[in-house]
Amino acid sequence: MTFLKHHMPTKVIFGRKSIKKLYEEVESLNLDARRTAVICTGSAVSLGYVEEVKNQLKGKVAVFSSVIPDPTVENALSLIEEVKEFDPTLLVAIGGGSPIDVAKVISVMLKNEGDITEFIGVPEAFKNPGVPLIAIPTTAGSGSEVTPYAVLTDFEKVRKAPLISRHLFPVLAIDDPELTVTMSPILTASTGVDALTHAIESLLSKRATPISKLYSMKAIKLVFRFLPRAYGNPKDLQAREGMMLASLLGGMAITDAGAGLVHTLAHILGVLYKVPHGIANGVFLLPVLKFYGLSASSALEELSEYLGLSGWKEFSEELFDLLSFVGIPSKLSQFGVKEYDIAQFVSLTMEKKFLMGHLPRIPSEREIRVLIEEML
Repeated sequence: MTFLKHHMPTKVIFGRKSIKKLYEEVESLNLDARRTAVICTGSAVSLGYVEEVKNQLKGKVAVFSSVIPDPTVENALSLIEEVKEFDPTLLVAIGGGSPIDVAKVISVMLKNEGDITEFIGVPEAFKNPGVPLIAIPTTAGSGSEVTPYAVLTDFEKVRKAPLISRHLFPVLAIDDPELTVTMSPILTASTGVDALTHAIESLLSKRATPISKLYSMKAIKLVFRFLPRAYGNPKDLQAREGMMLASLLGGMAITDAGAGLVHTLAHILGVLYKVPHGIANGVFLLPVLKFYGLSASSALEELSEYLGLSGWKEFSEELFDLLSFVGIPSKLSQFGVKEYDIAQFVSLTMEKKFLMGHLPRIPSEREIRVLIEEML
């Protein structure tokens, strides 16, 4: 090892009832809360999370609750215009990865000239810091509260549209596991498998570092231990705490090492068939690991030993059992994917050249075609 880089400027407050620390942390960080815009979905309002935030902040608070699941470019643009009229001094995002990602985009777009589409896929596109953002996740999967990424859906160009910048890091993340107990089993499964995929893909990335590998392996171990419990008993607070920590560590891992081919394919499935992101990740996870084969064997053997398993065969069996237990389909045909869709999958995957360099094994067009064919 000659060189490594780790940058995580977000302050993290983790633990049960940590949402009660919001006012204290705003004061500690000397944040200007005269005008706070809360970015969320309607469920965050109905569950009382927004009211908790409003009760702790002394200034004027405006709530913008029109974030949609897997938010689109249009959804973000609409919210940017609404929030701009309020002229906030602080943003608070409450919810899953969707409201947090939208709030990140709003934050930087309020302080940088241009159109969102100019910044998509451009590393470090924003010159100016955005409006300070506090992220309060209510799901355990995206890890968006500690990443420099925001992802929107662009149906016009049939793609997931990533924005990447150090200015997308929230200044503060409050990870309160008690906020996740209202998640349904299917949402628990989807977000939990998203966290697992972050951890596995970052572990196998050529950009992985000794620091990111620690995050990755611990996150994987936590998911294997706690996802079945959280899925089976939503009120199990120890399981919810374990899954929220896994999500946090997974986010920190992809910040250093990035995601990979599983995410690329899952984004395509999500755009074409509106499959929830975590579910889509789960569908591709084992087939992609099998495709990597020997290229990923060293990292997977190390992981297996860490998990107390005998090697790739036992790990793959445990992974299959976990995905099956939480209801992840194994065939693309279960989402309506047809043979004539394969060409579009191949072309959209091969467009992601910027992601290919850190994969354990770079796929050819033919290999992507075969992988998809075998999953129908």
